[in-house]
Amino acid sequence: MNKKIAIAAGLVLFLATAAFFYFVGTQQPVSNSKTIAPKTNNSFSKEEKTAAERNGPEQTIYPYVGEDFSIVSPDGWIQAQLPSTLVSFLNSRETHPDGSAAAKVNFKSYMAITFDNTNGQSLEEIAESVKQQVSGVVPGVKFSETIGNINGQPAKFFEADFDQQNIAFKVMIVIVAKGDKYFTISANTTAEKWPQYRQSFYDSAASFKFKY
Repeated sequence: MNKKIAIAAGLVLFLATAAFFYFVGTQQPVSNSKTIAPKTNNSFSKEEKTAAERNGPEQTIYPYVGEDFSIVSPDGWIQAQLPSTLVSFLNSRETHPDGSAAAKVNFKSYMAITFDNTNGQSLEEIAESVKQQVSGVVPGVKFSETIGNINGQPAKFFEADFDQQNIAFKVMIVIVAKGDKYFTISANTTAEKWPQYRQSFYDSAASFKFKY
């Protein structure tokens, strides 16, 4: 497989497969032995507090802790299982207007984190490969992008708009690399739900912390 295609494979998978559209609210949280003990709001770092403060001062949440990173999911979302991702979260309680295309397929907004090796490529090269591959799978996708910072590392931030199955989708994509690894954080929802979720998505991305 061409390396540029392989670089974007994890991201393209959930843009192209049925799982992207058919996450359902009947899914149960996936237990994970690497999840740390609960932390109250006053024990969070500055970035984690930003993502956690929506829960209220007395509530407790569980940041996900993996082998190389930790991240705080959007408030109230459950951990789910999306193929070829390190971890996924979805809003199992989400509803859409009766009769809408999103309601007919029972779409649930979700966030996913994927991983690959940089193989010597720069962040800019990886980001361009991702954009090209997504454009090949989702015709008509429109990107806007900015440069930011995640956990002290430069990051590329994208917002993508596209239509599929008569649904207007909005996606946040964040690509951040450290050493010989890079991670892609993608948060996916409908254009209608985007104003409601946008800040939560960016807060969660900001809570991403490398463990190496």
